[in-house]
Amino acid sequence: EKLKLSKQQAEALQAEDDTTLGLRKLESDLLNIWDELLNEIYGDLEEILSEDEMDGLRIEQRDWIEERDNQALEASLEFEGGTMEPLVYITVLANITEQRCYELVEIYMK
Repeated sequence: EKLKLSKQQAEALQAEDDTTLGLRKLESDLLNIWDELLNEIYGDLEEILSEDEMDGLRIEQRDWIEERDNQALEASLEFEGGTMEPLVYITVLANITEQRCYELVEIYMK
């Protein structure tokens, strides 16, 4: 249910304007929505998973964060030095974080 509400909240957001700065603000807001939900899901998993499962998830999550950041950096480097570079970086972070929320729920919260 929280995934659905977060998705609705994300879809309701609109850029204040069509400038790169306005789009960056929008993507930053989207990242915040998904990052907050990801932290909530992670907290819920701490309560329902065994210690061993949680230890494994912590390792997996650290690896995931590193991979997410690397993917965002790689995508943004296509626009290195331009105004699109930070926009692409934050957009990729938001998209991958959203995917991770769905992934964790699918794997651990059926």
